[in-house]
Amino acid sequence: MQNISTIPEFAAFLRENFDLTQEEENLTQKYFEKQDIKKNEILLNIGEKCNKLYFVAKGLLRTFHLNKNGSEFTRLMVPEGKFCTILISFQEKISSPATIQALENGLLFSISLDNFQEFISRSTNAKNVYTKILEDYQNFQISRLEFLTTLTPQEKVEQFLAENLELEKRISDRVISTYLQITPETYSRCKKKITS
Repeated sequence: MQNISTIPEFAAFLRENFDLTQEEENLTQKYFEKQDIKKNEILLNIGEKCNKLYFVAKGLLRTFHLNKNGSEFTRLMVPEGKFCTILISFQEKISSPATIQALENGLLFSISLDNFQEFISRSTNAKNVYTKILEDYQNFQISRLEFLTTLTPQEKVEQFLAENLELEKRISDRVISTYLQITPETYSRCKKKITS
């Protein structure tokens, strides 16, 4: 992904990828805000209403929740060039079932729910951005469910490493194991089988 560090660069990125008009690009600059983040910073806690949609320009986010035993379950890891929110909370204006956390120092571009609704009401192409976010989310959820319910721990690790080799270097084994829904020890053991 190209280096994006300013609102105008972000607006140009959206224009190039979603065919925004000059007026829509100007709206992007009006509605989105630049936000620096620190490693381990919590952007949203479970129980709060998610009022923002984030675009990751630099860094890495994750969404997670705790199960009834208090164990973490990482739902999603969001690298550069992707959008992140807790969709049900953002859309329905309800309490979030998950937390959003920064895994690295980084840079986000965020838009509030009110500004987002105004943005898509004024821009056909902004609706296309939202449609793409929804489609990506739906496709991810389907493949994620299949991944978690049909693969063995070894297969999960093999597939994760095959698809996320660069990302794996940026994430702790503990977080990866919560994403794969296996113990850190199982992750380490399975990873050793692959690398040896």
